[in-house]
Amino acid sequence: MVDHVSGTPVGGVDDSPLGQNSQYPDRYDVSLLYPIARAEGRGGFSNDKSLPFDGVDIWNAYEISWLNSKGKPCVGVAVLTVPALSPNIVESKSLKLYLGSLNQAVFVDANEVRQTIQKDVGAVVGSAIVVSLQVLGEKAGNIESEIVSLEKQGAGIGELVVDQSVCIDGLDIEATQYSVDPQLLMLDESEKKTVDEYLSSHLLRSNCPVTSQPDWATVYIHYQGAKICRESLLKYIVSYRNHNGFHEQCIERIFMDLMAICKPEKLSVYGRYTRRGGID
Repeated sequence: MVDHVSGTPVGGVDDSPLGQNSQYPDRYDVSLLYPIARAEGRGGFSNDKSLPFDGVDIWNAYEISWLNSKGKPCVGVAVLTVPALSPNIVESKSLKLYLGSLNQAVFVDANEVRQTIQKDVGAVVGSAIVVSLQVLGEKAGNIESEIVSLEKQGAGIGELVVDQSVCIDGLDIEATQYSVDPQLLMLDESEKKTVDEYLSSHLLRSNCPVTSQPDWATVYIHYQGAKICRESLLKYIVSYRNHNGFHEQCIERIFMDLMAICKPEKLSVYGRYTRRGGID
């Protein structure tokens, strides 16, 4: 299949580098990037006009390295921000292999590296993307703080204030459902007023649809509207535990289920997955 926007071949997950033995590249190779069509995980919402949300995928890359014109290695951290309206996502292992292919490539400066990543990944996902790159050692701070700073610049997620969230993981629930079940969601009938809440949970776990490896995440939910029953929300999040789905698909589904069943006036869902292979 060929994506009509970028002209990039788009295959199924079975053809991707996931779950296969891979040769780690020793030279720059853009062909390592592998696109997967977003429509495969969206059911009836398969085009830009029908999507009931807007958003971004945020890739944090902690192991960016290249050579300067004298052959000296440089190291940086990068944030790639991909719009949810792009026709494709980039498969995670292919992105890791591609970024690794930059290690022995010579670039004039960090800006050339940033522009190269922006151009190459943008062509594969079929949309313009934003890449921020910070060379380590050029300013004070550690890798984690660099990523947080770059992520806020590149993604514009300031409206979702993570620090304000209330973690619901301490609720004493009985969990028996480990396959996604939106019917677990319900409103809190004891609260009649409209609320404005920031909630979070560290218990979101899903599985890679190709390798079945677990993917761990913290999910942040900000909504305004009728109060959502927190116990039901936690049970719903736990129900992803045996679900096979890419990160992007899981977060979009959480958004869609909350909108369909709880009908909030405003809603933001932000999933922060843990790092694997130098990328989260």
